[in-house]
Amino acid sequence: MSCAGEADWWVPLVDGTERLGLLRVRSVVDDARAREDADRLAALVALLITAKRASSDTLARLVRTEPLNIAAEMAWNLMPPSTYADGRVVISAAMEPAHRISGDVYEYALDGPLVHLTLLDAMGHDTAAGLCGALALGACRNSRRQGAGLVAKGEAVEAALIDQYDLRRYVTGILATLDTRTGVLSWVNRGHQPPIIIRGNRWSSHLLCPPAHPMGTGLGLVSTVCREQLQPGDRVVLCTDGITEARRPGAGEFGLERFTDFLIRRHADGLPVPETLRRLIQAVLDYHDGDLQDDATVLMCEWLGPAVDDTASAAALTGLSAAGDPPAAPGTRHGSSRPRRPWRRTARARWCGVPRHTDPAPGRNPGDRGRPPRADA
Repeated sequence: MSCAGEADWWVPLVDGTERLGLLRVRSVVDDARAREDADRLAALVALLITAKRASSDTLARLVRTEPLNIAAEMAWNLMPPSTYADGRVVISAAMEPAHRISGDVYEYALDGPLVHLTLLDAMGHDTAAGLCGALALGACRNSRRQGAGLVAKGEAVEAALIDQYDLRRYVTGILATLDTRTGVLSWVNRGHQPPIIIRGNRWSSHLLCPPAHPMGTGLGLVSTVCREQLQPGDRVVLCTDGITEARRPGAGEFGLERFTDFLIRRHADGLPVPETLRRLIQAVLDYHDGDLQDDATVLMCEWLGPAVDDTASAAALTGLSAAGDPPAAPGTRHGSSRPRRPWRRTARARWCGVPRHTDPAPGRNPGDRGRPPRADA
């Protein structure tokens, strides 16, 4: 409890669009200058956390709610932050069980006007699956950075897996590229569930796009590059079978229809993209009585249009916009470079600066279900 004249705030800690946690600030003065100081302090703390978390075991222990398995330790240090936004795209990912990953990995990367999206699901539910997924992601990243296209990336992953495992292990996946200048989405399906396009209140899954064989099996099927013309506001959704095949005793699978209906309803509600995925993961966990038997991973990318400078829509879609905030510069890392205005914590314990849609889960950050454990501050 604060004394008379003191003010308490809960100020969000963010690195770009990645949610790091909350900072409680107490001030003996309650005025605009104190609020500005709280903003700046939060920005500095977020910067320090971001700078130190790759090399600080102390921070790693503090932010974890339970120990990671070996596969999770590898995966979270290979994958990018779970949320990114600029004027062209908003990207968000979620994965559970966050502390007991098997073989799922995701990646997104920007190359000028191109946005590369990758979702991989390695065979098995053990440490070997984690090693296989890490090898596949490394091979995909390595070939892409040498200029390989979609088909060549899949072949590079397959070659690495066969060389290491001699046809004993395989990885399914979607390798995709979005050209933000035109909105053309291109992808190769390597034995995986096809992408889902959320457009308004409809969805479409490209089942007619022929998949090639899983990478590592050496079956020799031809990889086909599929294409779809997106419209501004379309959401591309990639997921692993742990999402749609989650089941509980006496009930059927969570299912593709339930999955897509959930996304469409949350899209219609106007929820920020990270919050949509947080609620989706929570719904899958609830359906499975909180005990998933397989990794459940989803990667979502919304194309806003070709203009990189207009970041107002992206800020709103990530839940980081605030009344009166000026538009951010292209690719601005909100919070670490531009402080936000906190709200005072009242007797009703509002989470200041956190999107009003967020429903904080016990023991976790508000709005961050499915976040990498390293960011559970």
